[in-house]
Amino acid sequence: MALRSPSEPAPDPQEIAALADAARTRPREVFLAQAARFAATYDQDFGAQTALGALYASLGLFDLAESAFRTALTLDPSDTGTQFMLGVTLYELGRHAEASTLLARLAGNPDAETYLGLALEGLGRFEAACNAFETALTHDPANPRALNNLGACLMALHRHDEAAEALQQALGLVPDYRDAALNLVDVWIAQGEMARSRALMEHFLQHRPSDPDLHAKLGDVLARGGRPGEAIAAYERALALVPMQADLHAEIGKAWHGLGDMAKAEAHLARAVALAPDNAPLLTDYGIVLEEAGRRRDAIAALERASMLDPEDDFIAARLYGTRMQICDWTDLAGNASRIATLGTGEMAVSPFAMITAETDPARQLQRTRCYARKFAAIRPAPLVVPPAADGRIRIGYFSADYHQHATMLLLAGVLRQHDRTRFSVTAYSFGPDADDPVRHALLGDVERFVDVRGLDNAAVVAMARADGLDIAVDLKGYTRHNRAELFAYRLAPVQVNWLGFPGTCGTEFHDYLLGDSVLTPPEAQPHYSERLIRLPFSYQCNDDRRPIADWSPTRADLGLPEHGFVFCCFNNLYKITPDIFAIWLRLLGEVPGSVLWLLHSNAEAEANLRAAAEAAGLDAARLIFAAHEPNPRHLARMAMADLFLDTFPCNAHTTASDALWAGLPLLTLLGETFPARVAASLLQACGLSELVTATPQDYEALALALARDPARLAALRAKLAAGRGTAPLFDTRRFTRDLETAYTMAVQRSRRGLPPEGFAVPDGGPLGAD
Repeated sequence: MALRSPSEPAPDPQEIAALADAARTRPREVFLAQAARFAATYDQDFGAQTALGALYASLGLFDLAESAFRTALTLDPSDTGTQFMLGVTLYELGRHAEASTLLARLAGNPDAETYLGLALEGLGRFEAACNAFETALTHDPANPRALNNLGACLMALHRHDEAAEALQQALGLVPDYRDAALNLVDVWIAQGEMARSRALMEHFLQHRPSDPDLHAKLGDVLARGGRPGEAIAAYERALALVPMQADLHAEIGKAWHGLGDMAKAEAHLARAVALAPDNAPLLTDYGIVLEEAGRRRDAIAALERASMLDPEDDFIAARLYGTRMQICDWTDLAGNASRIATLGTGEMAVSPFAMITAETDPARQLQRTRCYARKFAAIRPAPLVVPPAADGRIRIGYFSADYHQHATMLLLAGVLRQHDRTRFSVTAYSFGPDADDPVRHALLGDVERFVDVRGLDNAAVVAMARADGLDIAVDLKGYTRHNRAELFAYRLAPVQVNWLGFPGTCGTEFHDYLLGDSVLTPPEAQPHYSERLIRLPFSYQCNDDRRPIADWSPTRADLGLPEHGFVFCCFNNLYKITPDIFAIWLRLLGEVPGSVLWLLHSNAEAEANLRAAAEAAGLDAARLIFAAHEPNPRHLARMAMADLFLDTFPCNAHTTASDALWAGLPLLTLLGETFPARVAASLLQACGLSELVTATPQDYEALALALARDPARLAALRAKLAAGRGTAPLFDTRRFTRDLETAYTMAVQRSRRGLPPEGFAVPDGGPLGAD
């Protein structure tokens, strides 16, 4: 040890005590001046510098503590105790890399191993952190702090069962260990253990009613469990204790968003951003709400700010991409193509639906949904055994938020009406709005039971579905807006099917099957789906052959169209339009004099951007005409005024394609490799118009131009479509429903034999004749 010179004074222990007393009782500046004199007086005294560093650290003055400890180590570089204290100080200063380097040299010291684990955890090196905590526990198995942080790191590695065990051990040693309880609840939330989580938080709140973190965590439990109203009350109790907490305003805003109150959601998130203007996650949540409220420019501004603050965050980048596509803002799209293509395919999850307009690779699509589905991986459903119904019928449960005037119901209504009630019982579970429209009224007469579950949490819905003895649960939402895919993670029925709502694989282990067809999901596509593929005989998409077309015959002039000239149209959502496909359309307008492009009105920003793109290509922007929204029967009627429907790529028309074909309008599509890029081809094949399916952008453009220049050829296609309308499988609702029921029966029979899900093709049952 480095020693003082004999002539140098040694500190009196009373001086250290007096200094500590000054820290407690004197003004800060007085204490700091006294401490500085002490440090200067004893700058060559190892013990004095160490004691001063410890005092500074106890007061949270870690920058001063670092200086004192470093001075001490110049006097005795080998003192492991001071090295440890310096390592702890560096950790508290957030300098985790320096702390981990120093603490790693102190092998055999369980406290050093614990802090090494904390530093490694701060660096995101969770495996190494676990190793450090486990080493510390070999020296001291009853170290609650090491157990707590080991649990937190195990959760970060998605090792939830091990995390729960470590955290429960920590609580067993220290029953009132608040941080371990908060971490354990995070694990249980991921595992779907909402009742246990709520009970633990309420137990802690009995003893700590003024702890805002406990109230906030209870809010998290209630929000994740599907009880947003109660979650808001818990968050507000926390907010009353810490009124300036931005995160709490954000959580309240997100809960109001879930309840559909956009004004309150926006107000709370605006407050959150005002309190923490440089918080990227809060800006992102604010941008999401602004976009859904129709304030797209403001949403983009918020998301751009978030992306600037955290440019590596995939979720932010994906939301920014999706929101820009809503207004056809293709800023930097080409330059960022490689980044956009890989968003959500690594460790950071993004909304799979947000990326369907960008994705052309089915392997990446699966990667993205698997990454997103990891949030369900820890849920362990209770065992489920469902005996056959006493009446022999197969019990189907359809789960959706869209039992109202919605694209899904335009397609599905006929199936629900046509189900064979002697062989199937049908229940519709609704977690969407309480609609009062003709679609809902018709639905109530077409299903045996309609159950409104929107006010129920996940546990209650799962218990209800299991009590109903469902044989098949059909997820009609997937990852589309207002979905509750998590319900299926708890296993609602022995057979669970992904169908109709989300265009692609969900990437989960709990969706057993996906309904497709030989065009949409050929056998060779199976490696790109987590579900087993059921191939229906014609198209995966159902249609309602009673869908009315209004008795309305507007003229072109009535619709703002030229009396003469070719009318290309696309009534897809404008966010599906990509620069490449729009460039083809503009070239077609240039090649076909007097032609126009008829699009569906969406928002003023998108229309302005599309018109600007047309003008940049040397075309009169007036040749883009935007149709106002009309009720579906009138929309179908006005389609007669168009000549050719031009499909988008890589996200095709879905319900919109069936609209066009049902209305007698030929549709031209480009076939890709992903689910969304094959939908229109599936529909065209099922109505006998596979000649309108092209394989390359060049073929697509050439065929569109040829049809525009050959009225007789186009008229023949229109006549073929009209002639087959009454017989085409695409529009034979009874035939489709019988094929669907065959698929359900085959899947249930396989399940009842104890066999795992396996893909299969449904045999064609043939036409059934008129209803």
